Amino acid sequence: MKSLVFVLCFLPCILSAQFAHNAKNLSARPELGLNTTKTTETYRFSLKRSLKMAILPASLSFAAGVNQGVRETLIWKREKFFNRFPNANRQYFDNTLSWENKYTRPGVPVQFTDAYHLLFLTHNVLVSGAALSVTIPLVKAHKNSKWYHKLADIGIQSAVMSLSYFAGSKATYNYIFK
Repeated sequence: MKSLVFVLCFLPCILSAQFAHNAKNLSARPELGLNTTKTTETYRFSLKRSLKMAILPASLSFAAGVNQGVRETLIWKREKFFNRFPNANRQYFDNTLSWENKYTRPGVPVQFTDAYHLLFLTHNVLVSGAALSVTIPLVKAHKNSKWYHKLADIGIQSAVMSLSYFAGSKATYNYIFK
């Protein structure tokens, strides 16, 4: 049993070790896939580029806000939702009834048993995607930049994401399901 635990603990480390053959001194060294060339270019801040980089995160944040607005509507304004969509399945969309679905459908993940949990899942996926779509380009772009350029880009990205999330949530909850 101890050897099985040992193998299971260290198997990912062994499998993920990638070695490349160095022809000069015939020694194995880990290949990380990182470019070792040094660039001397300095990053120059551009508002246009920052706003252009914010299109994808803003779209994902807006969709997450819409998702949140629908989810809150299902909780607090459920009758307005059913007035807007009269053919919607109450057993799936009404959270006073849909909580029973997880007990009647064994083997189905809870996220797919009712609308509330599915909306919560997609909301989290959209917010995570927005955060990743902001973070990765910022890290790549700011290798040789000044701290205040990084701070300006982070501030612009955060503001655009927050405003688009707020717009999506408010548009859905306060205007579509008025």
